[in-house]
Amino acid sequence: MPPGGANRRIRFIAGVAFIAVSFLVYPSYLVIPLLPLSGTMKLGITLLASLLSWGMFGVGFYLSGREGYDWLKRRLRR
Repeated sequence: MPPGGANRRIRFIAGVAFIAVSFLVYPSYLVIPLLPLSGTMKLGITLLASLLSWGMFGVGFYLSGREGYDWLKRRLRR
């Protein structure tokens, strides 16, 4: 096994998992307007959900590295 092979693979899998979980936030955008809260609170929750989603995506992108970038690029070009 090449040096850092297992560690690199674990980072890649963790990165892809973070990216996948970041997309699970999007269904919450459909529920937020239905909550019995003020408009300001709904806006705050929406912004927080967006930051959470993009933050997790960024961490996943960082962890997956170049291998993750190439994998994602291949998936999107199909």
